[in-house]
Amino acid sequence: MGPVPPTDPAETGGPVRPHPAAGLDGDIDRYLVEVDRELQPYLDQAVERTPEVDCLKEGVSYQVLGGGKRVRAALCATTCEMFCGSYRPALHFAAAIEHLQNFSLIHDDIADGDGERRGRPSAWQRFGVAHAINIGDAFIPLSSLAILEGAYSAQTKVALFQVLSELGLLVTEGQGLDINLRRNDAPTPEDYVQCARKKTGAFFAMAAVGGGIIGGADARDLQRLRAFALQAGVAFQIKDDALDVVGGKGRPLGSDVLEGKRTLMVAYASERSAAAERGRMFAILNRARQETTPDEVAWVHELFRRTRARERAEQTANSLIDEAVQYLAELPETAAKYRFVRLSKYLMQRSR
Repeated sequence: MGPVPPTDPAETGGPVRPHPAAGLDGDIDRYLVEVDRELQPYLDQAVERTPEVDCLKEGVSYQVLGGGKRVRAALCATTCEMFCGSYRPALHFAAAIEHLQNFSLIHDDIADGDGERRGRPSAWQRFGVAHAINIGDAFIPLSSLAILEGAYSAQTKVALFQVLSELGLLVTEGQGLDINLRRNDAPTPEDYVQCARKKTGAFFAMAAVGGGIIGGADARDLQRLRAFALQAGVAFQIKDDALDVVGGKGRPLGSDVLEGKRTLMVAYASERSAAAERGRMFAILNRARQETTPDEVAWVHELFRRTRARERAEQTANSLIDEAVQYLAELPETAAKYRFVRLSKYLMQRSR
């Protein structure tokens, strides 16, 4: 299935600027469902072309069918629509981004020891570590093929691969910072932001900048999209971390504590804790996950509550997304631009 040519805005009388808050949840829900539906044939094609090797094809299918928020695909689609009037030309690249996301999630679960993803066994638990590594690796060539088979010019394809390479390297840097941060018993909010900006923000930037390239954005607008995405990614990661305390992350409550992650809540709690409490918190975070009890996880969460660490983190995330949206002010005045703003706000609400 190839991309559908972009529609001409003139056919519908040109773009309409809606009120930014109009129909927030319903409109965005419908849009996400629509993009997911249009993206599905591209994901199905990836499953079908995966070699019939024991565990490999089944594993790729298992990961794809696991669903997910499709956040990055939606960002990619909307930025493309912002510049050319249709999101459909971006679907090949949106599929490539989803493949890379699946690669990242499978390897993250192995590195973190997470046995559950999206409410079911993670790939390494289902197929074993060796097969899961191979399943994750399969998504890299599937991502490349999705781009190569898109109806893009050779110049556009080179630009897309350059974006994936440059920002992908930034993602791996962020992952390295994240792993190293788990040995830091004095993490600062700045340490966390630097890590999240690269690990999560750079992934968001791949999607947003790639969609802009496909839509025909100029260099200045691509820089604006990149700046927006790097900051919005931090806000999204903060909100995602907060789900570890209240639920809705598709993993057992307290997984981040069991993994010893230094979230922004950990940094804020450390700032406002007495020395004894701070020492106990890091002792729990530094313990092997199989040796950490549910009561100890609950104690850390209670410390977050008493120090208002989660509340402060939520406020920081909201401030970051509000500031990030300002990078979009100079982008073309289209309906898609305001859908993009609403989508950004919506994703923050959905993470609560």
